[in-house]
Amino acid sequence: MNVEKIRGSLLWFSITTVERRIAPLVGYTLWIVAWFCALSARPLSEPDEGRYAEVAREMWVSGDWLTPRLDGFDFFDKPPLHYWASAIAYSLFGANPFGARLWCALTGLMSMAAVHWAGSRLFSREVGTSAALVLGSSLLFMLGAHINTLDMGVSAFLTVAIALFLVAQFDASAARYRLGLTLGMWVAIALAVLSKGLIGVVLPGAALVVYACWQRDFAILRRVSPLTGAAVVLLICAPWFVEMCRRHPEFFDYFFIRQHVTRFLTNEDNRNKQIWFYVPVVLLGLFPWCLFIPLKKNAFAAIIHREPAQVFLLSWVAIVFFFFTVSHSKLPFYILPLFPALALIIALFLASLSARALIVRLWVTATLLLCFYAFAQLAAPFITPSSKSELVSHGLHTLASALLPILIATIVSIALAHAGRRQLIVWVIALASLTGWQWALHSYAADADFNSAKQAADLLRPSIDANTKIFTFQRNLRGLPFYLGHFVVVVGHADDDISPSLPSSPSHYVADPAQFETMWKNDSNAVALIPVEDMPTLNKSGLPYYTLGKTSSLIAISRTPPADARGHEDRSAQMQ
Repeated sequence: MNVEKIRGSLLWFSITTVERRIAPLVGYTLWIVAWFCALSARPLSEPDEGRYAEVAREMWVSGDWLTPRLDGFDFFDKPPLHYWASAIAYSLFGANPFGARLWCALTGLMSMAAVHWAGSRLFSREVGTSAALVLGSSLLFMLGAHINTLDMGVSAFLTVAIALFLVAQFDASAARYRLGLTLGMWVAIALAVLSKGLIGVVLPGAALVVYACWQRDFAILRRVSPLTGAAVVLLICAPWFVEMCRRHPEFFDYFFIRQHVTRFLTNEDNRNKQIWFYVPVVLLGLFPWCLFIPLKKNAFAAIIHREPAQVFLLSWVAIVFFFFTVSHSKLPFYILPLFPALALIIALFLASLSARALIVRLWVTATLLLCFYAFAQLAAPFITPSSKSELVSHGLHTLASALLPILIATIVSIALAHAGRRQLIVWVIALASLTGWQWALHSYAADADFNSAKQAADLLRPSIDANTKIFTFQRNLRGLPFYLGHFVVVVGHADDDISPSLPSSPSHYVADPAQFETMWKNDSNAVALIPVEDMPTLNKSGLPYYTLGKTSSLIAISRTPPADARGHEDRSAQMQ
């Protein structure tokens, strides 16, 4: 009898050890591998990835860590933290897509860690782990962490600020550390400001005021030490902003007025969308976890209980959603700061579900995933052939490939639910979702070469040296200087990201196509990218060139013959 008890105890100990120690270690290892493995597997997309990668590269190469520049033009759109981090990554790993995307991936992982920590301290370890996995495997958040934009950085530091605030104010066991946690919150807010501007302080401030009014807890406005916090933010942020205003007098008006006030209140940059734009963005962006959002009022109220931490989470969701909804500048990644709070709410709901309710949710999810998968597979063959429709067709096939592992994981999770393995269910669905989204991102990008400057750069690279003049005619590929390590002269296409700063580098812009033709004919060491539709006009004008190659939308030409000139068209000979 004693032997059987010992065996039973050993078996229980073994199972417990596997579930509590070994399984999470394996899960974390798989997650890290899946999170970072594909950062360099696809070229930088246009325009955002190429733009921000190049600004950081020029900062790294020039050694000027104060003034951001894009293709030699002053670039005052955003603060420098993202560029600084990317430039450091270049010094460690080289100027490549991995280095360009590394900061986004790291800050995305930091957001997950912050949510895990706050959820574990305030609710339970299960809620903290589930919230981190829900966040990291949500479609829009995962994309934001693997596409080189500035939105993930500001979202991550706002998430850290929220996590520190929640623990400092609502975790009784952390009372002795409240001052340190509060100062950490203000440091995170300052870094959010250095990531993308004033929303780093506006959003937390507005959410705090809404919470104070909702709970009638106005003392919390004092407990966050606003005067000390303002001093911390100014100490960290002011040096860069003050020096930029001193060195570039036009910076204040462009950055604070045009980039903040004007873009929020007007449609100057043509980014205004319908008032309901962020409803589908949030729902699809949460996929597959949007299928686990509580739908009944009673179920939702059961999660909140008017507890202070949950009320603040709702305040944050309301403020972020309202702020970006009323803004006249809307893009999908802008809403990313909403997702960490939603992940915590969804994790609370998952923890509150009964075993039967969880199984029903999983069956509904599996059924909907099967419908989505069938639609994506069956709809593609019926799309009318065209260049855009081929991209849509490929996108549907890619979506089907991404949904398949999630569908399989959901079916497996039904069996796990019957066995009471709730936490394992979240792990299985999250890892399957991350894998599916990574595959979709890589597969879709592989069939969208026209959306990256890499293919064009590969055509030009053999024909350029340090003295070659590179032109882009009626087109501005932001990533072209990044891939070539060489400034580019833009002809007749002043986009909104370079037009305000044209005087800062006049030699890099040619407004008149006729002037380009003159420069081209007088320069024996030049290459150019010409849109396919503009080539007939230049041929009629007698432009001399050698064809280097073609992409789906551009023709690469050279003023002098390439090394293997056989088979290339010699326009200068024809003109003679």
